[in-house]
Formats: sequence, C-alpha cells, structure tokens
Amino acid sequence: MVTAGSVAGLPRTAQADDSEDDLDGEHVPSSAGSSVAAGAFLPSALSPRNEGRRGLVTVMAGWDNARGGGIYDTAAEAQLVGPLSLLAGAIYDGPGTTASPHFELRLDALKQARHGIDLAIAGGYTDTGFNTVPAAVLKLALGRTVGPAYLLANVVYNHGLQDNERSGELRLAALHALTHDVYVGVDSRFQIDLERDDDEPSGETDWEWRSGLVASYVWNRIVFSAGGGISALRLRSGGPTETGPVVTAGFGTVF
Repeated sequence: MVTAGSVAGLPRTAQADDSEDDLDGEHVPSSAGSSVAAGAFLPSALSPRNEGRRGLVTVMAGWDNARGGGIYDTAAEAQLVGPLSLLAGAIYDGPGTTASPHFELRLDALKQARHGIDLAIAGGYTDTGFNTVPAAVLKLALGRTVGPAYLLANVVYNHGLQDNERSGELRLAALHALTHDVYVGVDSRFQIDLERDDDEPSGETDWEWRSGLVASYVWNRIVFSAGGGISALRLRSGGPTETGPVVTAGFGTVF
C-alpha cells in the first residue's frame, strides 16, 4: 500500500485515451475521478473499463447485520500489457465464511468510444467461493454511459473444484457525478447456489443479496468511499431468511 501510494504521487507521461477529456489543456489519463466514474471503487460490481491507469489499490471494510459481523475486501490491480491486467486480493464476507485470497486476469475487450459499449472478461481462482469450496471464476462486465450516468452489469459464474459445486451472481450498479470530485450511485449483488443435491458443504448459503447507496470523494489520486443498504441471505440448511443493514467504508488509489 505504501509503495502504491508513493508511485501514485509521482508524475508520469500521459497516455492517449479517447474516452477522457483534457483538463486545463493537459491530458491526465490516471485521473482517479475517471476510474471512480467507471465503477472501479464499487463494493460489488467489476468495472468494465480500466484505461487511463496502470493499476489501483483498494481497501474496504464494513458490517453486515444479516451475517452478524464484519466484512472486508482488499484488492490490487496492475496492467500487464495492453488491455490485459492482473488483479489479486482477499475477501471476507462475514461470519459463516472464511477469508479467501483470489486472483484473476481481465481483458478489456470492447470500448464504448469505438464499439458503443464497454466490455471486460475476467477469469481466475478463489480459495473459498460462494459454495465455501475453492472455485474457478468467470466474469463478464458490461458498461455504458447513458445521459449523465454510467450503468454497469456483471454476470459471474463460479465452478467449485470440489463436490461439483456451482454458483452464479448478478451485479448491477449506476453512478452519477455530482461534481468533479463527488460521485453517487447504487450498487447491488445477488448470489445463488446453482447446484442442487443432498451433499452440501456445512454452512453453505442458498442465496444472498446486498443492495444500497454508494458515494465516493476524490482527492488528488486518493479515493474515499462509503455505502449503506440492506443485506439478506438464506442458508441451505433452512431456517429464517436473515436480513439487516449493511454499511461499508474504504479508500484506494490509482497509479
């Protein structure tokens, strides 16, 4: 984190990017604002666009009342070559789950400026997926600017590497810039178990949903974010549907 922050503070040569505007006559491709506007600092949704930066670091923590405890998510992304990037991090979804390292390669396949829509494809591995077992992960991220807002949609498939476990996710988000420094929006995630037999891992979740408002403030290359909403889940073992508020706060940087 200290190294990333130090690199973020160093000046570097601007790169061409036909999706961003000039600022005071000088192009600033690594603007944290453009990354926030494209959804790079959302709690759930994966941004389908990462041009204008060579990497980012994010840290998020919060409380999920449906889970009955704290949650956190940390990630670091670095551009490898051209549209190909590597992302690695760790996520903890609260009591009933375990801290899970993960990594993925992502390819920026389409850009709105040229193709009418932003599209990214990502594939990787998570040590503990939604079904509580190691899993291979495939993600499709779509995005497009519509009027003053940027709309995002993710479809995620997790294939467990044990017991033929499978799960799916749908993530939806929208962001709007109030000023050059302040962004607000909504962010939602729905996860569901796709494998239906009697041999289930202990404590496996049947489905889980989180949705709420998000806000971000940009200061230089540093981003401060916060969110609040509702969380709900149901376990495969039965019992009542757990619901309650969820709140998050975090920060990050681009370089």
